[in-house]
Amino acid sequence: MISATELDAQDPLAGFRDRFVHNSSEPGLIYLDGNSLGRQPLAVADVVARVVDREWGDRLIRGWNEGWLEIADGVGDLIGEVLGARPGEVTLAENTSVCLYKAVVAALRERSPRQKVLTDDANFPSDIQILRSACRSAGSGQRVEVVETSATADPTAVLLDAIDESTAVVSLSHVAYRSGWRWDLKAVNRAARRAGALVVWDFSHSVGAIPIHVAAEGVDIAVGCTYKYLNGGPGAPAFIYVSSQQKGLSNPISGWFGSQKPFDFDHQSPPAKGIQRFLTGTPHVVSAALVQPGIELLLEAGMPRVYEKSVMLTERFIDLCDKKLAKFGFEIVTPLDPESRGSHVAVSHPEAQAVCLALLNEQSVIPDFRPPDLLRFGFAPLYISFADVDSTVKRIVDVVEGGGIDRWKDKTPLVP
Repeated sequence: MISATELDAQDPLAGFRDRFVHNSSEPGLIYLDGNSLGRQPLAVADVVARVVDREWGDRLIRGWNEGWLEIADGVGDLIGEVLGARPGEVTLAENTSVCLYKAVVAALRERSPRQKVLTDDANFPSDIQILRSACRSAGSGQRVEVVETSATADPTAVLLDAIDESTAVVSLSHVAYRSGWRWDLKAVNRAARRAGALVVWDFSHSVGAIPIHVAAEGVDIAVGCTYKYLNGGPGAPAFIYVSSQQKGLSNPISGWFGSQKPFDFDHQSPPAKGIQRFLTGTPHVVSAALVQPGIELLLEAGMPRVYEKSVMLTERFIDLCDKKLAKFGFEIVTPLDPESRGSHVAVSHPEAQAVCLALLNEQSVIPDFRPPDLLRFGFAPLYISFADVDSTVKRIVDVVEGGGIDRWKDKTPLVP
């Protein structure tokens, strides 16, 4: 195995690490939870000073005519570059849940009288709750069918067999939040299209880490958060993508910013054209501005290089887990084939929560825990080094051999 030192010296993305904030009081901290909340880019401080101090502080309401009105679409177009979308197909809106609700209700109405919404049991629980809410809103008889795939090594065939002429919408997380399984976008989209269904994707766990080409892969509708691999900050607004080919989809929560002339204050104003019709209320100006630096870093790095490093990081971690951790009861849950996984690796262990707490509190490693027995390690390629991978595995060994599990066995954090 090539040494981590040699790999870091050869890494073309190594310089990006220093363009993120690192806590000087914890110089040895290894942050492996970027699949939940990405690090803060250094450039965010300048954005805050500009937007809060100068634009809001000095210019006040004049800011709306000096860039604020365009911010949702401007940042949306940058995300579109990451997604391989055309200009004008992506915008920032509310949080992921609201964007998903709007997209699914729109798709259900477009595919009426079909009534089935298909998803899988590995989907994010909140997404499934939103799908049920969307069905209640879209009309009588709409229902969610949850296909059992989580116990299947490759769930593709099981899902595709469930798509039939009654299916209106298929809604999936591109990368499963627990296992890290990654769906084949093109295969699912092709099968749904043959059956006459629309697919609504959640890109929250893939955008910014995995190459996505929505046009080439036939994606019609997608949503996603911006605070994971896009490093937009806690509670950052989500995005919604609607292909320009889907002109018949309409926003079920129409509001003034989704109308053609919002400042005519005309309650009969028709919907805006293009992606703007999926806006509802006032854009989140400050938080939207904070999203831009992280996206610009990804575009500068280039998604092919980001993905290449993601694969190298996750493969190294999986290999070291097999060699050094399996004997302690750790088992890799994430697919071994890089084309079938995202950029986080899930590891099961009977005392996963205790291991996680010991790593957090004794070893300066931040992963996360998902009940009942999963540790997730997120590898954000712009700021994770190969030395981080090696050190993490060593510190896990230290936890087990040093009695860390016993010390944290009965502790339960508020947020796992």
